[in-house]
Amino acid sequence: MQRRHFLVTLGSLALGSGLTSCQNQDRAILRLLALKNSIPSQLLGEFSKSIQPTDVKVELVGESQFKEVLTQLQEWAKTGKAEAKGLKVPLVPPAQSAEYIPNLVSIGDAWLLTAIQEKLIQPIAVKDLQNWGKLESRWRELPQRDDRGNNSANGQIWGVPYRWGTTVIIYRRDRLKDANIPIPTDWADLWNPQLRQRISVLDRSREVIGLTLKKLGYSYNLADLSQAIDLNLQLTKLHQQVKFYSADNYLQPLVTGDTWVAVGWSSDAIDVIEKNPNIGAIVPASGTAMFADLWVQPAVSSKLTSAERLAVANDNRTKLNRQWLDYCLQPKTSEQISIFTNATAPLLTSLAASEISPDLKSRALVLPPKNVLDKSEFIYPLSSKSKEQYDRLWREIRNAKVNI
Repeated sequence: MQRRHFLVTLGSLALGSGLTSCQNQDRAILRLLALKNSIPSQLLGEFSKSIQPTDVKVELVGESQFKEVLTQLQEWAKTGKAEAKGLKVPLVPPAQSAEYIPNLVSIGDAWLLTAIQEKLIQPIAVKDLQNWGKLESRWRELPQRDDRGNNSANGQIWGVPYRWGTTVIIYRRDRLKDANIPIPTDWADLWNPQLRQRISVLDRSREVIGLTLKKLGYSYNLADLSQAIDLNLQLTKLHQQVKFYSADNYLQPLVTGDTWVAVGWSSDAIDVIEKNPNIGAIVPASGTAMFADLWVQPAVSSKLTSAERLAVANDNRTKLNRQWLDYCLQPKTSEQISIFTNATAPLLTSLAASEISPDLKSRALVLPPKNVLDKSEFIYPLSSKSKEQYDRLWREIRNAKVNI
């Protein structure tokens, strides 16, 4: 299924004359690397028409999964060069240059910690972005990290979020109706005895422990699990309910009817609901986990010469980066991202209801109610001590015997 580390298709998209291994010195080029289908193609042409100078070429390469994006960032940091994309000539090695490293790259917030720790990206000067201040504080705080990747009120901004989603409960209407089981509305419904061995969930400790914490009234980011009363007992009971744990195939049992309820990402739910009218999904009323895709700027490699550094850090490139980031935060662009992709633009949570199209307001998976979002949160990195607690508890629960 699609989300964070598990997108399954690979593709690339070029605007104008196409991707080429020849650098055209007469045209400014904005090179982007993003998750496939995370940016509507029509936005590229509209962006080119909206800026000065207008003779700008946009190259957007779509990658299949964030793991592959991280691998490329690591390679660029190591070599200081990237291959030109486009038509390959047999027996002729593709051109390589620092200039072919994309201006901006899309990664999920779960990968931000690693990218910062490995010095694969550099901070972004958001003070130059006209639309940055229009975002709610949650979006501005998400990429504010120290140089170790931990969230910090005094940290720098390491990315600009351009779309987001939530962890949701997905269900089979027909199977629940036949068994006279109410449609779930919150996390507590997963403990319904009628759903024993009828649930598939993400094989992710922070997600499963987190939703259990949320059910008990705690935060996904609780630093000391010993403070959560009944956590071990509730997790053990939930483990008895679960038939499948999977990182990328948790929806397949739901589609086939082997499970009746699943816990997964809204982006996956939107895809499967469009194909199966018997499947629905809800954002839990007590709040949920949120995820975001962010534009980040690749770090300038220490391998580069002074001339090469100037080539990838010149004023034109910096200006294009700023223009693209601001463009992604505009109301019209935000609406198109929210309508034509399976996620939501962050600006929408700042807009008045009258400024949002009726189509988006009616789609609760795309834009959950404000009272639910106010109780939702991003999953932030843990201290080493806290991480050890979570990992130990997860091993205990996953290894526990299921009494069928």
